[in-house]
Order: sequence, then C-alpha cells, then structure tokens
Amino acid sequence: MASKNNLPSFTRVLIAFCLVLFVFLFLPASLSKLSEILKYLLLVGIIVLLMMYNQVLGSLASSLSPVQDRDQSESENANVVESNRTNTLYDNLKQLVLSTVKALNPKFDSAIYMIDPEAGVFSSQGSNADDFLDSIPTNNSIISSILQQSSTVYQKDDKDAWNEIFENKPWRGSECVIGSPISLHGAVAGFVLTRIDHFSDLTDKDKSVLGAMGKFISHGLGSLESLEKHIMGEENKARILELLSELNFKSDESQVLDHFKYLIRTFFYYDRLTVSLQNENELNLVIKLVDGIEDEFVKDTEFPSHGTLHGLPTVSGEVILSQNWKKSHANVARFNSTEAPTDFQSVLGVPIMIDGESRGSLFIESMTGRPYTKADEQTFILIGRVLGASLHWLFEYEKIYQNATHDGLSKLLNHQTYKERFAEEIQRAKRFQHHMAVLIFDLDKFKRINDTLGHPYGDYVIQTVAKIMSENVRTIDVVARYGGEEFAIILINTTAEMAMVVAQRIVDNIAEYPYSMDGESVRMTISGGMSEYPTHSENLKDLIDLADKAMYNAKQNGGNGIIIHSNGTATTKSTQNG
Repeated sequence: MASKNNLPSFTRVLIAFCLVLFVFLFLPASLSKLSEILKYLLLVGIIVLLMMYNQVLGSLASSLSPVQDRDQSESENANVVESNRTNTLYDNLKQLVLSTVKALNPKFDSAIYMIDPEAGVFSSQGSNADDFLDSIPTNNSIISSILQQSSTVYQKDDKDAWNEIFENKPWRGSECVIGSPISLHGAVAGFVLTRIDHFSDLTDKDKSVLGAMGKFISHGLGSLESLEKHIMGEENKARILELLSELNFKSDESQVLDHFKYLIRTFFYYDRLTVSLQNENELNLVIKLVDGIEDEFVKDTEFPSHGTLHGLPTVSGEVILSQNWKKSHANVARFNSTEAPTDFQSVLGVPIMIDGESRGSLFIESMTGRPYTKADEQTFILIGRVLGASLHWLFEYEKIYQNATHDGLSKLLNHQTYKERFAEEIQRAKRFQHHMAVLIFDLDKFKRINDTLGHPYGDYVIQTVAKIMSENVRTIDVVARYGGEEFAIILINTTAEMAMVVAQRIVDNIAEYPYSMDGESVRMTISGGMSEYPTHSENLKDLIDLADKAMYNAKQNGGNGIIIHSNGTATTKSTQNG
C-alpha cells in the first residue's frame, strides 16, 4: 500500500519541479532577483526529488519482495513435490524387489545397496531383515566375488568378510549369499544381496530369479534418469511423474494403459486414441486400448504391422505426423485393406519403445483436420517412451513373478504360492462365511511313464494334465502343482457336493485323453480326494491332510476316481471308474 500512496505524491512534485524549471529557463535577464530565488528552489527540488525517488523505490521493492518470495517458495515447493514423486518411484521399485524375494521363498532375506564413492562404501537402501549392516566396504571380498562372478558365497568360507555385511552373531556355517549387480551407464552402481539360511534351500530356479533382481532395478533407474532428461517443462514433468508414482508395478496391462489414457487426455484433443502392441509372433499388432470413437477395430483386434498406418511407427520406428493422412500416406490402410472409409484426417503416431526395440504404436486421430504441431510431436514421443518403459517394468516384473510363484513345467502355481493363496482364501471365506472345496489329485502309476518312456514323456503328461485341470475350473479358483505328479485345487465358494461335478469331469477328461508323443501312446488315470472348509476343518494343514488321505483311499480302491472325506469312518461320496 505504501508504494501506491507515494507514487502520486512523487508525480505531483515532479510536475511542479518541471514548471519551475520551465519558468527559470525562459525568465528575462532583467528579473535577476527572481532568477536567484528560482535557482535555489530548483536545488531544493532536486534534493526532494532524489529523496522521494529512493523512498518510492524502497516501497516498490518491499511490495514486490513478498511476491518474489512467494514465487521462489512455490518453485521450491514444486521441486520438492517433483523430488518426492521421483523418490516414490524409486521406493516402489525397491519394495517390489524385496517383496518378490520374499514371495520366492519366505526364508530368504534381502537388501539393496548403492555405492557411495566418497565414503568408499556401499550404503543400504532398504532391507527386509534387521541384521544387514548399513554400509559395506567396497573392497569387501564377498561383494567383490559376487559382482565379478555372480557366484554363491558361503559364510564358512570367509567369516571376516561376512561380519562386514551382517551383525556379528553366532552363525551355523550353512548360510550363503547370492548377489545381483545394479548397473548404471555401464558401471556397477550397487547390488541386491540375498541371504539364504541353509544352502540346500537355494534351487537353480531361485538363482535365476535372484540374478534378475539387479537388472530390474538397473532398468528402472535408467528409465527414471531418461525421464528426468527428456521431459520438457515443469508442468509436463509434474503430470508424468504423478502418473508414474500412482502406478502399481503389480497392476495388469489394462490398468497401466488406462492410467496413460487419462494422461493423454490432459495433453491432447483427439477423436480417437489407439494403443497397439506386437503379438507373440511379432508379425501382427493387437489393439490393446481404444478411447473415443469406436469402429470395427476394437480392443483385441489383430491387424498386420506392414502396410498399415497404425503399423508404420512399429515397423519403421518413426513418427507419423500428418494433417491429412489419406494424401500423405495414400498407399496404406488404417488397419487393413478391407476396412470401411473413415473421416479421420489429422493423425499423430509414435512408436512404443520397449527395451530399446519398437514394440507397438501410440496413435491419436482427429476428424477436424486441425494439425498437430511439432510441440505435440515432442510431447507424444515422450509419452510413448514413458509408456514403453512402464510396460517394460510390468513385463519384467511379470517374468520375475511367474518364476517366483509358478511351477516352471506345468505353469501352475507352485507349492509355496498355493499355500499362501490358500491362507488368503481361508481368511476371505471366514469373512464372507463361504464354503470351499479342497482337492488333492495324484496321477496313478506315473512312475512307469518315467521308467519306460523317459522323463520328457513324463513332462509331456504333467503339462497335459495341468492344462486339463486349468480348463475345467473358473478363473477365481486356485490350481497348483503340489509336487511331483501331485496337484491341488481350491474351488472358491463351493461345497464338496457341488465340487463333485467338476472333480469328476477332471478325472474323466484325464482318463479319456489320448496321450501320444514320439509315436508312443499311453492311457493315464488320476485319483483325487476332497475336504471342505469349514465343514471338515478351518485349519489349512488339516484340510490338506484330510483331502490327501481321501485321495489315498481312492487309490486303494483302484484309482481313477474321487472320494470326499467324511468325519466318520466312511466316505460321503466315492466315484470309481473301471
């Protein structure tokens, strides 16, 4: 307010000074006394003007200062928010790795370390056990061995180096560690370290999964760095970082694409948005998302990548920017040569880059003919790059998750994951007062297959039986390879009596299937037992044991059948096929 009051006063004094100066300059020489008086008035006026000028400047500075401070504060707050979002992404990445190790085997403990060159140590970024030390010397012999050879190192082989990694406490000597390097710009930046309490718990499959953890973080860090480098404009960066911080790496593909759909809506006007990704043979593309005007080319439609407008970015890796695509790309169709004409004119399409390769296309189309600009092109390229990185994270996590939770041969849930899911389903059934049917199956006389026809034939039988089981249950049900030739199924919200229809269908389909490989044909049968939650028990172990005992009763009765456990000495229902 002070500056507003001072400005009019300053203006009035300045006008008065100018009038005095004007009179002084044109005053006749005969009026010397008046001229002398005016001279002194001018000197006083100059002094007054200078003082008022300084006062006005000070007032203006003080009034502007809060605005500048506020702008600076807002800028600092924006930087803090942006930093928080980036940190959230990094934290999600770390938590994902640590939780995946636990999903692989609850007995495994892991930690993530990154190098601190100035201190000459690797510093802990997080762990799921308290006995990992906060820092490890960079010259630690165990870490050097792991980073150079990705080998397994045992506690008993280097106790001094072991005590630089873990708290000094009694160890049995059976412990071992396996590491996975984290790389950035081609150099080692850190590692994921996993401790196994007994070396016999570590399988070849475990080694494969644990060895991928560092690569997963490496790619994530590289993507975050690329994001920081390529995003132009703080507002754009804030939007994209906000989207990424909201993404859950355990989301499925459609959830990730939906997040990007809403992001693209905030940046562009379009009549149709289409996201397409390569199928397994990489010859065709599959539409994964459509937003806006729908035509015959809807979600899950497959179309050729060559000779189509929407396939061009994938094939060439180049951007398609046109105000009238029918003129600029007259030799191609939108999706295929038999499509109906459309009114789309302006188009902007970019490749979706996944792990350095063009694996799909991101397209927006408009009917107005209003051109998309070069600035639009740069923003869309960036969104395509970020979408590709997000999908790569998703696909890599899915691989790791599948390896950690599924049986490699049958592709069904493995033993450990089955028990975890079973425990979750018991809690859910208890909450909603539902019943569950618990089935245990075992192939009859399976050993003869491996002994007479070899293990490859046995693997073929296991895979076929797994497929039959999966095809005969609902998506909400749980199917697992319990071990060897043994399988387990949980039918959700189903009584044992109701489950008999499904169980018998599985038994019949397995018995009727024509197994044939390398000119050798066999017949296979299976036996099953069933228990029911909560009728027979509310305890996970008891339910499995009861179903297992019922299954052995079925085998003793000749196999190829299913028996339900009874609380008495007899079974409630038994089906045997001759």
